[in-house]
Amino acid sequence: MGVLSVPECAELARALESAPELVSARLAGGVDSDIRVCRALWLNDIPETEWLFRRLAKLVAEVNRTLYGFRLEDFREGVQIMRYDEPVHEHAAGHYDAHIDIGATGLTTSRKLSVSIQLTPSEAYDGGELAIDIEGKWWNAPRDQGTAILFPSFVRHRVAPVTRGHRHAAVAWVHGPAFS
Repeated sequence: MGVLSVPECAELARALESAPELVSARLAGGVDSDIRVCRALWLNDIPETEWLFRRLAKLVAEVNRTLYGFRLEDFREGVQIMRYDEPVHEHAAGHYDAHIDIGATGLTTSRKLSVSIQLTPSEAYDGGELAIDIEGKWWNAPRDQGTAILFPSFVRHRVAPVTRGHRHAAVAWVHGPAFS
């Protein structure tokens, strides 16, 4: 589902590239691991990014109403802009091994709906597919720039290694009462 225009995608990718201190993305609890190799920038809901949060809220409400019916509350973690890079010298290719977004502690316990938005034109990189495990079969998400994929946070997914170029994505999690 196309949710962002090409200029909006480019604006978000530029925000990451112009960040003064771009850091390696870490797993929950600040753990550095080769399970996830990428760079990340957190965007909070401030006046400059309000347009993005409003757009996401509208999208989430529509998709949740028609597909999931979850009790949702808010975006407690902001939006994360990710960059997955091709391998360079001794550095591994950007990727994220199979995982789920719900965790056992902290904010991750109340994640209910995961959102991933493709920011990079598909021809700008190879590999880097977002794949979602649907009943034991991996489904590759569309790579069209501006496309959003929404799925329950308990669903296994992965990002394949980028073999050429780099891939930017915006990710967010919508929270609500924990699943029981």
